[in-house]
Amino acid sequence: MDIVFLILLLVGAVVAANIVSWKINKIPIAFIQIAAGLLLSIFPIYQHFELEPEIFLLVIISVLMFNDGQHTSLSRLTHQAGTTFSLSVVLAIISILVVGFTTHLIIPSMPLALAFALGAIITPTDAVAVSSITSNMLVPTNVMGTLENESLFNDASGIVALNLAIAAAVTGQFSLISGIGNFMYVFFGGIILGGILGALIVALRLKLINMHVDTPSVMVPFTILTPFVVYLIAEAIGVSGILAVVVTGLMHGIQQDRLRLTSSSLQIVMNSTWSVVSSTLNGVVFVLLGLSLPTVITNLSHHDASSVAILWGVGLLLYAIMTVLRYFWTNWDFARIRAWDKHEKHANSIIMAYSGVHGTITLAMAFSLPLTLNGQAFPYRNDIIFVAAVVILTSLLVPTIALPFLLPQQVSKYSEDELAIAKGKMVDNAIITLQTRHPDSNITSQVTGILDGQRTVEGFADRKKLTIIFDNCFELEKQTIDEMLKNKEISDLEADLYMRIARRTIIQYQQTSRQRLKLFLKFNVASRLSFNRDARLRRKMFHNMRDHKEQTREQMIERNHKMWVKMGKFEEEPYEKIISYLNQSLINDSENNREISIARRAYDERHRRLARDESNEINQNELLIEAFQQENTYIQNKINSKEFSTDLGGALYEQISTDQLVYLQSLNED
Repeated sequence: MDIVFLILLLVGAVVAANIVSWKINKIPIAFIQIAAGLLLSIFPIYQHFELEPEIFLLVIISVLMFNDGQHTSLSRLTHQAGTTFSLSVVLAIISILVVGFTTHLIIPSMPLALAFALGAIITPTDAVAVSSITSNMLVPTNVMGTLENESLFNDASGIVALNLAIAAAVTGQFSLISGIGNFMYVFFGGIILGGILGALIVALRLKLINMHVDTPSVMVPFTILTPFVVYLIAEAIGVSGILAVVVTGLMHGIQQDRLRLTSSSLQIVMNSTWSVVSSTLNGVVFVLLGLSLPTVITNLSHHDASSVAILWGVGLLLYAIMTVLRYFWTNWDFARIRAWDKHEKHANSIIMAYSGVHGTITLAMAFSLPLTLNGQAFPYRNDIIFVAAVVILTSLLVPTIALPFLLPQQVSKYSEDELAIAKGKMVDNAIITLQTRHPDSNITSQVTGILDGQRTVEGFADRKKLTIIFDNCFELEKQTIDEMLKNKEISDLEADLYMRIARRTIIQYQQTSRQRLKLFLKFNVASRLSFNRDARLRRKMFHNMRDHKEQTREQMIERNHKMWVKMGKFEEEPYEKIISYLNQSLINDSENNREISIARRAYDERHRRLARDESNEINQNELLIEAFQQENTYIQNKINSKEFSTDLGGALYEQISTDQLVYLQSLNED
């Protein structure tokens, strides 16, 4: 139970950090997540908290690498295969060797194998962290693509090298020839196994899709389980589980491209799920960094008062060495980046050097170090984790400060306000067109309510305004029913039942419990007192209840069905008047559009439940498709007249496409 509580707190800290980051977007989210971890370390339950290394590798690294693989462009990867191999394998190995010898030189007491383990941990780069830092900057496309390809495979290089270094530390022996042979077997064996398992799993997925067993409840868990299965099989036969997972992810990415249009709804659910999973796992790792720092520093201070300061210096020096190596490796053409022009090589090399950000994988590898070595506490484990943390923090901080001076700011072609205004005009045009073409159709108001959901509405609903709108709707409904009662279109008993439905509608949509209680007392107690004073209506109800007791269950079901059919017919006239009132209010008072939209949705939903007319559903679908077509035509006309820019028009087209897909999905669910 404790581990469940710990995990829930970690996820809660990630959510809180994401909320803060949304409000303070100038600070990289990684720093905010680390701060959230520091706050969590205050809780007694997290003191001396340690996560099993095997769990880190299986649950976090394998899932993140699989997700990176399935979102990587295979065509771009094969086109830049030489560059990717040079950066992710050759440069990674050189960096590990340089970092290892430098660390051993500064801290002679640290065994060379553990120094190489430190090099393997801090070598991998994190393109996702770079993207978060440069979200408001214009990074050259070829530079960003190179970074993404590099980070995909240098993670695997680092993990393979880390395993070899730990093996050397365990045995106390290391042979260069056997080490290279073992590296080749583990590295390329992981690639081959990943290709085989990826092909089998993709074939199974296609088989399920062809059998129409492609619902999200089946395919999403199936895909999430894939990296765990592949990783465990690869590790069981001694090859790189991470590389196997990456290659399997690449093959899944190819399959998703082929099926992008044939299973659009599944793709939306799948992408959303993986986005949430990867974002949460990335956040958990940085929260764990903040959570672990106080314990690591405390453990280090027990050895030597100057340990922390020395390790800070080691971390800064190693970051500087790796940054310089990255610059010369790309500028002197060791990386063979053919896409770069000679005039931009120097500038791009500087960007590549600063963009060598170390993030999630580096930290996860540091935490994956075993707790014991040959039956004893793993030596220098806290030192290595602390140095890795210093490198991560420095690699995040330096580009955050330096890159804004090197890269132009990303300027949006349109503002959020412009997009909101354009959406409003688009929706208004579609609504007016429908009302003009179909003035006598009562379905038009329903479609109008659906279209109104496309508007961008900011802020919260004003409770006072909402109450006034619902009160006005209720009074309008009451007046309509009173007129129907006066014209003998409805009986006293039916009118009483209908008004109970009307009262429930506005009670349900009030914002506070106090408002609900007030309305409940007003409508139930007061109406019952009034009902008791009406002897004639009371007698009718008494006789009706006596008749019900004499009926069979089937007769009562049939009677109730007929009664609800009647309620649906009685509701048509009040509903039309209410929607007309709300539409007119929306035109005359656009400041209350959020409150009016809430009221309209309430009455639309009630009308849908009471009507239950398939012909109405068909007509509604036809009108909605017509409205979407009108919106597309409107955008095209505005682009042609230069009133909307191409980028603004593209954003609106994307909105319409998404709305159409979501609406069609809702029809399938119904």
